[in-house]
Amino acid sequence: MSKKILYVDDNVVMLDLIKLLLGQSGYSAVTARNVDEALRVAEGSSFSAFVIDVNLAGDSGLMLMNFMMHNHKGVPVILYSGGEREQATVDKILALGASKFVQKHNGSELVAAVKQLCPLA
Repeated sequence: MSKKILYVDDNVVMLDLIKLLLGQSGYSAVTARNVDEALRVAEGSSFSAFVIDVNLAGDSGLMLMNFMMHNHKGVPVILYSGGEREQATVDKILALGASKFVQKHNGSELVAAVKQLCPLA
């Protein structure tokens, strides 16, 4: 049985790409385009990991991360960002509770992070 990953990003192209890459790697990806949609999808559902874009249109990926960590205890959160971040900023984000921080260079780095935190075997 595949592990279910919730991927939240306001970029529709990235949603489709990452869903495809995760699916090809044996995961079941559920997507959401914003915080409200992510909260609806996550309510009453069980996920193996959350992948959240740091900069969601009109909302904060960090706020969503905090909510998910509080309401889905023990589920790893990977923050995914297209913006360049200095190491000090990344360290602060990780200190807030993110399991990993991955830059949006290509999807393979994100898939590798998911595999590390949620191995299929």
